[in-house]
Amino acid sequence: MRKYVGQRIQALREAQDMSLEQVAKLAGIDPERLQAYEDGTAVPAIGAVIQLSRVLGSKTEGLLHGGAVVSEHLTICRSGEGMAGDQGDTEQSYTYLSLTRPGTAGHMMEPFLLSFDPATPKPVPITHDGQEFCYVLEGLIELTYDGRTWILEPGDSVYLHSSYPHTFHGLGDRAAKMLAVVSS
Repeated sequence: MRKYVGQRIQALREAQDMSLEQVAKLAGIDPERLQAYEDGTAVPAIGAVIQLSRVLGSKTEGLLHGGAVVSEHLTICRSGEGMAGDQGDTEQSYTYLSLTRPGTAGHMMEPFLLSFDPATPKPVPITHDGQEFCYVLEGLIELTYDGRTWILEPGDSVYLHSSYPHTFHGLGDRAAKMLAVVSS
């Protein structure tokens, strides 16, 4: 996934004759980080993908999955068909699995299964356009939102506006899992 997302970002940027520095500034991303995304040496966090899609005039799923090949009216994503992303070397502390089929067009929401390793450092809060609905499946997750902190347990859910600084971080001695649906 690293290589393909970065290739799509670079292709859209170059097609619009925009410099890496221009896109980075408009998206609020460090130019070196954007270069790492394009090189495939880092994977952008979901918030960064949303910001880049806005700047580049693309839908979020377009950057994640590429061009549309599936009907937008009904899609079923069978186990193993989603696209995984490793957040281990970025500003966030989770791995994610997109729960929609690659190439699906027309979706206004992006569902993800997030896995949090409590051993990773606490992430930096992010902001992006849209809203999120999150449901904790396993373990304990610390939510920091607009300067306040809550501990979420299995069965807890949260609905938030993503334009406020927020982050999720796993707690305890085992990995935590959360379903996140992000509007794009």
